[in-house]
Amino acid sequence: MRDVDPKARIAGVFDRAAPTYEQTGVEFYGPPGRALVAHAGITTGERVLDLGCGRGNVFFPAAAAVGPTGTVVGVDFAPVMRRLTTEAAKDLPWVRVTAGDAEYPDFPPCSFDVVTAGFMIFFMPDPAAAVARWAGLLRPGGRLAISTFAESMTAGTTFYADRAAALAPFQRPEQALAGDAREEHDAQRDRVRGWFDRADLTGVTMTELTVRSHYPSADAYWAWWLSVGARRQLERVPPHRVPAARAAITEVLDKHLRHPGGGYLSETPMRLTVARRPG
Repeated sequence: MRDVDPKARIAGVFDRAAPTYEQTGVEFYGPPGRALVAHAGITTGERVLDLGCGRGNVFFPAAAAVGPTGTVVGVDFAPVMRRLTTEAAKDLPWVRVTAGDAEYPDFPPCSFDVVTAGFMIFFMPDPAAAVARWAGLLRPGGRLAISTFAESMTAGTTFYADRAAALAPFQRPEQALAGDAREEHDAQRDRVRGWFDRADLTGVTMTELTVRSHYPSADAYWAWWLSVGARRQLERVPPHRVPAARAAITEVLDKHLRHPGGGYLSETPMRLTVARRPG
């Protein structure tokens, strides 16, 4: 049997996450989405393309920034994501969500003032080539703004290693999705900076931020984990083994993230990179 197309597999993961994506009461991608719009300097009347728009963590702050005299186009290849975001944007006539492949966005050159890509570039087979294509969609003086993870401190690295080790005995073997092995590698500052070297862009700036996320309980953490793209790790756990896997993950949370005030607190380093097309 031939394997399913990798992009279709990724779209399936995000479609299954879509109903609860960033809807569990734990903000994770919301803060960097708003920060990316601010650092890109998106202003009234501009035309914005949001690649991999998902449930709108960048899309809706951009819509608020450009206002009714501007335009925001969101592109996503996950049908449920598109449907839910379209429904949420029904009262914003200056925005639209369309099907498309963010690796090869189908728009004429120089179509946009700003192109954004929030936490999706590590799904690109060749990130540098994608950045070069995205740069070509900008008008002279336009900006490309992407968000990625940043290097973790030792404590964070240890937590993720322990979490993976605790989950591994309960998982079925499965072919990795694009991005599985690259998110941490692509957190390296020099690597991210290198993606822009082949593009017609200048004035690259990088800004680090730390997102603090509070999970009231281990159940809340598991629900959040299922609500994001990383749910693919949990989908490899057979249903009859889920209770034992959850118990193992709770032990890791108790060890690393237990907060004195109750629940669990994680701190995730992230990076915003913005560059401008000359002109």
